[in-house]
Amino acid sequence: MTGNEPGSWAQHHVLVESVGLLDEGTRTILRVSGDRAGDMLHGLVTNDVKRLSAGQGLYTFMLTPKGRPVAEMRLLRLDAGFWMDMPASCLESGLAHLRKYLPPIYARFEETDTRRLGVVGPPAAAAIDAWAGESVTEGLGPLEARPLEVEGREVLLARREVIEGPGFDLYVSAEDREDVRSGLAAAVSGLGGGAVGPEAWEILRVERGIPVFGRDFSQEDLAQETGQDSRAISFDKGCYTGQEVVARIHFRGHVNRILRGLRLVEPTDDSPGAATFAAGRPLFKGDRERGLLTSPVDSPRFGHIALGLARTEIEPGRRLALEPSGAEVVEIMQLPFDPVIGSTPT
Repeated sequence: MTGNEPGSWAQHHVLVESVGLLDEGTRTILRVSGDRAGDMLHGLVTNDVKRLSAGQGLYTFMLTPKGRPVAEMRLLRLDAGFWMDMPASCLESGLAHLRKYLPPIYARFEETDTRRLGVVGPPAAAAIDAWAGESVTEGLGPLEARPLEVEGREVLLARREVIEGPGFDLYVSAEDREDVRSGLAAAVSGLGGGAVGPEAWEILRVERGIPVFGRDFSQEDLAQETGQDSRAISFDKGCYTGQEVVARIHFRGHVNRILRGLRLVEPTDDSPGAATFAAGRPLFKGDRERGLLTSPVDSPRFGHIALGLARTEIEPGRRLALEPSGAEVVEIMQLPFDPVIGSTPT
């Protein structure tokens, strides 16, 4: 279970109450270019690429023809082409999908040496402005981006999505990464914040109900089982790979399970404890399997919580067990865990 690592609770506090510097260098930024790059991407992803102007972005999936996710990403439209910002967990399947479905005569893709640094927390804008030496964050909406030049180094500044909470990401070349990181660290420190590790962000990610490919969903799942319909899917954009399955579920049917929050209630002496609240653990109602734990963390605010998949008929407020016919000690929760998070302006 994530959250017990030394310092993770203190770093989580920094993200919630102050401002943290998060190095997300494991993500890969692909560049997609070509005369028809926008058209080709529009036919490959679940969200509406054609509505994007330069400097705007969206969150989206790429799907198999059977409606199964092969990659999740932040897609940014720039003056020259697009950036696909995706986690390492879906890079291999994402690249294979692009090789198969992106005709090189119309669009090309390549890996870049761009790295991503996150500045996350309520005073994130103040930290960025202090680092830049001027107001550069004003007017940026969620997933809007603008290029900057700070001390001779070119970076791209993007505001995070509402679901991610207050914060910004800076895209910087590998060559300039350490210098930019050093400058950001000083600005963050000046506001009482500091560097944070992936364990702290993992806690906050689960609290905010943000699933990740390879942990909370995979090619074995359906896109709508992730619960990200309004965030990742356009239902009126027209054809794209996997669209027929997505549309059929949306307009005529439903999924049988969906991403939920899960909370381990105070166990009794004879019920399973936190040690069994682990990723990959099935959940039961009576002797029937009705859910699956995917991302458990130890949250300083909400206790032992997790993301997971549960049958759609198992509504928030009901409970499941960690073993067949066992004590029902896992409560189904509405996401996000903190309702204020989902409505926090960014």
